[in-house]
Amino acid sequence: MRNKKKFSILLFSILLILALGTGYYLYHKPGTLNSFLLNNYNKENIEQVEIRSTLSRQDKSIKDKDKINEILANVSNIKLVRHYGSTANKTKGAIHIYIYDKSRITTDIIIHGKEYINIINDYDNSNKEYKIIDNSLDLDYINRLIS
Repeated sequence: MRNKKKFSILLFSILLILALGTGYYLYHKPGTLNSFLLNNYNKENIEQVEIRSTLSRQDKSIKDKDKINEILANVSNIKLVRHYGSTANKTKGAIHIYIYDKSRITTDIIIHGKEYINIINDYDNSNKEYKIIDNSLDLDYINRLIS
């Protein structure tokens, strides 16, 4: 009987630790595009930004450093929280922002409407999904860039 009680306490303790660890891991920490991606980027190495719309089939390639810095400053304050669900079928069409470093695409920022962003980062081979919070994306600014 005593061993059964000890085993129950041990099992409960292990399950509690696993539950707390999982909760901490899945906790949605808010941040900005700057804190999730651009802080780790050497902006001087960015040679080109290309913006493509899958809906309008328009694209624009920007190589001017001042314009690149303006675009990065505009999108860097987008408020995000990590999203662990699928962003497929959430919207019709997407906008891709390709960041070129040393003549190759190193990052693809995929904007799905005003709600979701995927960041595919070649530096750490990651593909992360985020939900846009506080209506912080200026989609009109990005659309004006490619029109």
